[in-house]
Amino acid sequence: MKIFLDTSLLSDAGLSQFAEEIAERVAAGSAFYVSAVTHFQLLWGYSTAGMTPGAYEAFLEATKAEVVPLTKVDAAQAALMKPGREDLLDALIAATARRYDASVWTLDTDYLKFLPKARVRLLRP
Repeated sequence: MKIFLDTSLLSDAGLSQFAEEIAERVAAGSAFYVSAVTHFQLLWGYSTAGMTPGAYEAFLEATKAEVVPLTKVDAAQAALMKPGREDLLDALIAATARRYDASVWTLDTDYLKFLPKARVRLLRP
């Protein structure tokens, strides 16, 4: 199974709540991905808070999660989704997940605007 992890899930609070399930999926052979957009959002958050992203970087290493680039094709697909201004980044992430034929794990419902329900796993704290 291919899984993209959303920014909401990778925040320190979100990650601690779902670490056990993620570890189980890693052991079962699931592949985890982080969009370059999500990666930017997380690093920006740490930077503006004056924090180091050590826990996040350790998570990437432990799960062998791959940070994947945003491509020209992703941008074109996201534009075709006609997102509202508030959903631009989510559309880019959804387009990248679509290219990988992957699901998105998230804490919010925004991805349901861009992906079939079967490709969005809404996790609840």
